[in-house]
Amino acid sequence: MKERAVCIHGHFYQPSRENPWLGEVGMQRSAAPHHDWNERVTVECYAPNTAARILDADGLIEDIVNNYARISFTAAPTLLSWLARHRPEVYQAILAADHESQERYAGHGSAIACCYNHIIMPLAVRRDKRKQVVWGVRDFAARFGRMPEGMWLPETAVDLESLDLMAEAGILFTILAPHQAARVREIGTATWTEVTGDSLDTTMPYVCRLPSGRRIAVFFYNAGISQEVAFGDLLSNGERFAERLVEAFSPGGERSELVHIATDGETYGHHRKFGDMALAYCLRSLESHRNVSLTVYGAYLAAHPPTHEVIIREETSWSCPHGIERWRGNCGCSSGAHPGWSQAWRSPLREAITIVRDAIAPRLDEAFAEILDDPVAARDDAVSLVLGNWSDEAVEAFISRHSTGNLSAEDRQRLLALLEIERQANLMQTSCGWFFDDIAEPGSVQVIRHAKRAIDLARQVLRLDLETAFFETLREARGNDPGHATGAEVYDARIRPRVFDLPRIAAGVALYALFGLEHPAATSGMYALQEEWPYRLNAGDRRRILGRVHLRSRAAGEEGAYDTAALFDGIDRIVIGVNEPGGDAAIREAFAGPDPAGAIPAGFSRLYTAADLSDEERWAIAREMIPGIGEAVCGVYQDESALIRTLKDLGIPLPGAAAHLMAYAGSRCLTSIFEEGCPDPGRFLAIANEVEALNPAPDIPALAAAAGRRIEGSIRAAAARPDDPAPLEEIPRIVGCARLLALPLDLWESQNICIRLRGHYTEMCGRAGRGDGGAEQWVEAYRRAAGSLGVRVVGGRRG
Repeated sequence: MKERAVCIHGHFYQPSRENPWLGEVGMQRSAAPHHDWNERVTVECYAPNTAARILDADGLIEDIVNNYARISFTAAPTLLSWLARHRPEVYQAILAADHESQERYAGHGSAIACCYNHIIMPLAVRRDKRKQVVWGVRDFAARFGRMPEGMWLPETAVDLESLDLMAEAGILFTILAPHQAARVREIGTATWTEVTGDSLDTTMPYVCRLPSGRRIAVFFYNAGISQEVAFGDLLSNGERFAERLVEAFSPGGERSELVHIATDGETYGHHRKFGDMALAYCLRSLESHRNVSLTVYGAYLAAHPPTHEVIIREETSWSCPHGIERWRGNCGCSSGAHPGWSQAWRSPLREAITIVRDAIAPRLDEAFAEILDDPVAARDDAVSLVLGNWSDEAVEAFISRHSTGNLSAEDRQRLLALLEIERQANLMQTSCGWFFDDIAEPGSVQVIRHAKRAIDLARQVLRLDLETAFFETLREARGNDPGHATGAEVYDARIRPRVFDLPRIAAGVALYALFGLEHPAATSGMYALQEEWPYRLNAGDRRRILGRVHLRSRAAGEEGAYDTAALFDGIDRIVIGVNEPGGDAAIREAFAGPDPAGAIPAGFSRLYTAADLSDEERWAIAREMIPGIGEAVCGVYQDESALIRTLKDLGIPLPGAAAHLMAYAGSRCLTSIFEEGCPDPGRFLAIANEVEALNPAPDIPALAAAAGRRIEGSIRAAAARPDDPAPLEEIPRIVGCARLLALPLDLWESQNICIRLRGHYTEMCGRAGRGDGGAEQWVEAYRRAAGSLGVRVVGGRRG
């Protein structure tokens, strides 16, 4: 029977943004108001696609669906590892979607694997290509509990060796752009037909025969519709999106056909606002279509094995019409944000990275052979250390698998360092380093940071000095930013000052300890920390701490103990000192004396001040100080409130500062009312009117956040206390008060929970129909709450 099937593929991916020394993503100013780009894109795209809204004709939420369960999607390891630590609910929803899709698609999951950290495979050497494939497969299997059927090639950059390594690893198919096909023929025939991106039939899978005798299937996506989704207006209407896909089938087709597209997954919500909703509506429309079915690549391939074979165009990609020049030359491809900028810096950056890669690889092989029984197997298996967050248990299990004898402490430390050098040497090849417009942009800076970490470890462990050659090559990388004319200047300004060796990490640990915070080196799992703080003083804004920090790098084996002191007299008055352990009682005595700021320079060999702090450290400390600002303002208002009231009563114009104080105090009062659940809307209205009459206006973002938190707390309480209508009754009051100030409420999670309560609503309607007065009160409260949240109430009729 002929089948007409549709598959939508989303390549969901973010590069490694973690600090190579600490293992956590630092604050990124360009992602504001969010902490970093991973967080921002998660809010705009990854999370919404786990709970995409489908609206009815009245604009109410009719249903919430997990888009990942119906589409095909790339499960990129660098993204999933971040989600697992920082947004576990989103991560678990993505894993659950793959399990759900297996039930929907005859045992074939919607997720496919990805080369581990998104390097341009044709530009890599074979050992790194192998690592990318093997680590990508093992990461996938560890997360999804099954072997992947397909694998995404970063930027769809393809060569036969990479395809062969994928096939060797058990991968059945990949996805390419149609212009990457060179010739096709029907299996069993002798004549090849030259094809172009326009002439290739993309509605069938092809088999690509590989030099080893292996084979792999290739799906070539529909480029026209993919372009309309990514860069056109097709996502402005989900129904039109579905119609466009259906229109792509051959009229009166005589064989089964697959219409499929591929775009960046971030298109659905990040690049295109509400793209997740358009996708959800499109999928629903396709599911209800009589003559079309949704599928994923694995299911279609199993039902429709290739009848044709293909010869691919090697060293081509989906995002560079010049092949793969975007990642090694000045081909003219750019983001378009800076017309006239040159990308001549790309070639020297590629050369600098290649110098490090090619110098390190043979020395690593020699060193591994001295310690390990089977170095190749161990390198393949080292992804287990990353997945295990370098825990002591993961390290012990790894060593027991790959060493026949008892390794000395020195060999254990050396082995971990060698493995970390190799990991960093792969991360420094990530495609984003060359994709954008200038060597001073974050993607390029990040790959240079990884290179610096690999270079430093290679110097320590392999006695290999690569920094001079690397730096001199970067001198040839001419940038466009007048503040960083060359890659060498980027290195001097953005890389060298931000190296986190063990003493620098110890300084950061002391700074964080002043505020009772856990340091990123610990939260990432890359370091084991032991802290002792026998002397501590907190007196208002004055904070002092003196003690010892013991650090052990779980990832690289480095270890050290440091006497550390820190004092804080304000965000711009910070002094931190670090020493090798000496136990000098005089330092302790001086630090506790009248001039601790003078004691640190006198007694410690390494000094850091506010100017040395990273943006992440400043961000962490500033967040801790925000409540103090509010308390200070409220204190001033309380001290002067009687005078301010007198001035108002007498009709004397208020000074600007007094108006600001009143606006802030009023906002704090309104925030408190939200936090109480708005028990008296009349009081809220009266205060809101007073505050709105002031100049400046109330603190809208803070008020919106307070209202949103209370609404979410109320709906969670309703879910936890399923017979109690009181939490539900709060919600319309809070929403009503928020509307008085036109607050931009974030109701995403509250709406999700409200939808999940629909089943209980149906049950309570049944109880209410049988005369249960308490159930009837709950039903009415749910209806009002759902309405205020914009959720349609369905089912549950009483009677």
